[in-house]
Amino acid sequence: MKRLIIGIVILCILFLGLPLVNINNYILFEAIEWITKFIFPWIALYWLIRGVKSVEKVR
Repeated sequence: MKRLIIGIVILCILFLGLPLVNINNYILFEAIEWITKFIFPWIALYWLIRGVKSVEKVR
């Protein structure tokens, strides 16, 4: 729960702070979309493989 709150606070700071340095907030949303499309599946695959390996070790 603590990490979720920290993540939300960081996103709010970025959302409010980026216009101060003349960076469009659209870039932030594009980055989040890109991460969810390309990075999160690889992380999920990594943990799935680790889970399968640990189950195989138990057997």
